Amino acid sequence: MNFFTLILKGIGSESLELLSRLGYGGAFVLGALDRITISLIPTEILLPAYGFLVSTGKMEYWLTFWIISFGAVLGELVLFWISVKLGREVVERWGRYFFVSKHELQHLDRLFAKHGTKIVFWGRFLPVARAIVAIPAGIGGMNWKPFAAYSFLGMLPYNFLFMYLGTKAGENLEFFRQYFSVLEKIAYVILIIAIVWYVYRHLSKKHLTHNG
Repeated sequence: MNFFTLILKGIGSESLELLSRLGYGGAFVLGALDRITISLIPTEILLPAYGFLVSTGKMEYWLTFWIISFGAVLGELVLFWISVKLGREVVERWGRYFFVSKHELQHLDRLFAKHGTKIVFWGRFLPVARAIVAIPAGIGGMNWKPFAAYSFLGMLPYNFLFMYLGTKAGENLEFFRQYFSVLEKIAYVILIIAIVWYVYRHLSKKHLTHNG
């Protein structure tokens, strides 16, 4: 039984009723917590749940959509600022154990200075990257204003899609279990490939950041 299935088993009428009672304020807070906690409260589960509430008339679609999206941006900024304040120090101290040197951090700075907006925007469409892109952006010294703007623009299509799925799927949780089982496997494969590729490039002295 995978992680998403365990969470989805907890989503029933009682959970949906709780979300309804929390109202729009709760939607904002949960949207922010999703980002701050790096998907401990996954958007891919939260948004379909709110989509179902919209389909029952308990909440309004566009108001819910914008409130969750603005909450998510706030959460992204909190994670970004934590990475700005603490991330660099942590990586400089412990990064060598994960093949990240101070030399590579300098290249990371240049990479985000040159391509930061593209990385942040398109990263929102990838299952793994969208959860953690705020961390390298903060460590890489990206300006917070374009980070916030491109994060917001990048998450809108994603948020719209998952709320829409919720309005159509209703309480058919089996649909979500099957969907997220596939999504989770794809995300893990992408993550493993990225880690193996990074280690290989590092050991062969062909650093990713040298190509920026």
